[in-house]
Amino acid sequence: MSTSTGASSGEAQAAVSTYSDTVRELRSPRRVTHTPLAALAPLRGALLASGVMLPLSLGVALGHAQYGVFAALGALPSGFAAMFGEGRKRPAAVALASVGMAVGAFVGALAAGSPLLLVLLAAIFAYAAGIVGAFSDRVAVAALQWPGALLIATATADGPREAAVRGVLVLAGGLGQAALVAVAIAIRGESVHSADGGSSPRSRRSPRAFAGHLVGTVRAHLGLSTEQGQHALRLAGTAAVAESAALLIGLPHPYWATLTAVLVLKTDHVLTVRRSLDRIGGTAVGVLLGLPLAALAHFGTAPLLLGAALAVALGYAVFAANYFLFSVFLTGFVVVLLDLLGETAGHTVGPRLLATLLGGVIALVASHVRPARSPQG
Repeated sequence: MSTSTGASSGEAQAAVSTYSDTVRELRSPRRVTHTPLAALAPLRGALLASGVMLPLSLGVALGHAQYGVFAALGALPSGFAAMFGEGRKRPAAVALASVGMAVGAFVGALAAGSPLLLVLLAAIFAYAAGIVGAFSDRVAVAALQWPGALLIATATADGPREAAVRGVLVLAGGLGQAALVAVAIAIRGESVHSADGGSSPRSRRSPRAFAGHLVGTVRAHLGLSTEQGQHALRLAGTAAVAESAALLIGLPHPYWATLTAVLVLKTDHVLTVRRSLDRIGGTAVGVLLGLPLAALAHFGTAPLLLGAALAVALGYAVFAANYFLFSVFLTGFVVVLLDLLGETAGHTVGPRLLATLLGGVIALVASHVRPARSPQG
């Protein structure tokens, strides 16, 4: 890929306008925190938060907080996949996210001690997520959790046995979330709906036809011939650059930068700009929220877990309505998780902000990297 040299002056002005408009919004707290009530999902937030907090609370109660954190890290991203799709398609999306995350967690823990291998794996997992995202928005969200799990697992290096345990815990947390979503759907009696709102039977394909469909779709998006293929390559390059930059700078947790870059980079440039700035700003506010949440530990484990539950429930509830607020609540929850693992909140604030800023900036730059357009003749 090369930076597009065929962009018109109108396109350049549009990009500048995107930044200026977004920054202007950031100056107005009302516009930043504007949250359409119709997009809020408090009940879904409470349901998915329970899927995260159950394994976390169980691990803490049994004296193995780290196991609870690993399982919660499997359930947390898997819950995002439950927000897309209709009816019984949602548990399948959560399960898809869970399996890929378990593999990512296992591989990431094994490779944590090898910087070059980490850069390569980050690029491979990001590319896979980008290509698989061609199937549907639901699959795209599920697949995007794969490089996330890989990156988070690189925080600590483990041997094969410990890495396998971590992978199993991540899988258990994710599948537990899938089961919870399936039960909720069964209780509500939801059905699978077609795009026009009417119910429709599931399309059944033979295993051979289904495999052919998968291979054909992936093959169609390899290279630069499609927008999805371009995005997958851009995503892989961004992950490699972010991981390399964070390692060279010597950040305590390089994966924060790479994770931010991968999550905010979208096929659409305007959405990337907004997501990057919202993520950076939301993280800055979220680490401040995390400080009093982590301080609840002084009053006992129960208040700490209640504070964490409130943060993650609010994060899920506003996910589709306001990405800035989602980033605030998610960051606050992550600060609590790190505190449970022995990393005090005060020591993680600075590195987290720096890594998020680095990842966001790299994503913004990468969003401008487009194949040069052939001149119109």
